[in-house]
Amino acid sequence: MKFKYFCEELDGIAKLDIGSRGVIHGLYPAARLVAGAPLTEALSDWLSRSIGPTLLVTGFRVLPLMVQETDGPPGVAVLAKVVSEILERRVVVAVEEPSVEILKSCLESVSVDAQVSELPVSEGLEHLARELFDSWGFGCVVFVEKAGCNDVGVYHNMMGVDVSRHHAKAEAILHEAKRRGVGVFAIGDGGNEVGMGLIRRAVELYVPRAKRCGCPCGRGIASCSKADLVLVASTSNIGCYALAAAISARAGVKLVHSAEDEFRLIKAALEAGAVDGMTGRREMRVDGVPVKVTASIVEVLAHMTSSYLDKTRATGSKPSDL
Repeated sequence: MKFKYFCEELDGIAKLDIGSRGVIHGLYPAARLVAGAPLTEALSDWLSRSIGPTLLVTGFRVLPLMVQETDGPPGVAVLAKVVSEILERRVVVAVEEPSVEILKSCLESVSVDAQVSELPVSEGLEHLARELFDSWGFGCVVFVEKAGCNDVGVYHNMMGVDVSRHHAKAEAILHEAKRRGVGVFAIGDGGNEVGMGLIRRAVELYVPRAKRCGCPCGRGIASCSKADLVLVASTSNIGCYALAAAISARAGVKLVHSAEDEFRLIKAALEAGAVDGMTGRREMRVDGVPVKVTASIVEVLAHMTSSYLDKTRATGSKPSDL
């Protein structure tokens, strides 16, 4: 099996509409058209070839308590583990100051050693962005389920509520990366995340409130910032897990994430204060999907990766045979 075909199947898993939101069917083709290849193949290729440390940015705080949701930090933790252990790159992760302990708990639950940077919500990030790039010399930046603003600078949840004062203005990091010629990638599921402006036309066609949010700004929830490539999935965590499987298969090693890890990861996030993004409650769900479902998807991804590697070894092919 060629790596491209394997990634087609990974994309198929990532875009299963397990939460029945009804938007992934419109967003995926747009992202695929830009990438010109399966999304997991395109992003795994970029990440595998990039040089220097990797910056992973996440953070989406939700109603009613305005605390971090369970989608985002777990995916970042798994991606950080893959980048650190398989690609052997240093990793910096960043999130809003009030969500730092949640992100740290996720990293600890999967035994990842990564530098954590706190993003203030009450000031611009231009100076911090310059400091981070000067200090680390990042080879690429990946935004994962990171709240993004519309074209008048307002941040919204999926219901069109203005949540700007609870989120860091992370677009400054994207702009600094672009200024320095550093690759910028985004993983999202709703179109209101940093970087998803790359497929804004599709977001406005398929996502409710994308053009008319209902809040006083009146400009919709669609993100205006553009990543170089986006990976859209049913949940951003699942997108990260599928990308982790692609990176693992390309490197010839099994997926580092398991169903047991998934239960432990989400539990760690909840115990540190996270809530489910759909219900706003502290329960074992991600965007309303029970963890037993996401854990079963992780099992499928792990099996697919192992099976792919077994077949490539049996035929004498390279795992990354394109």
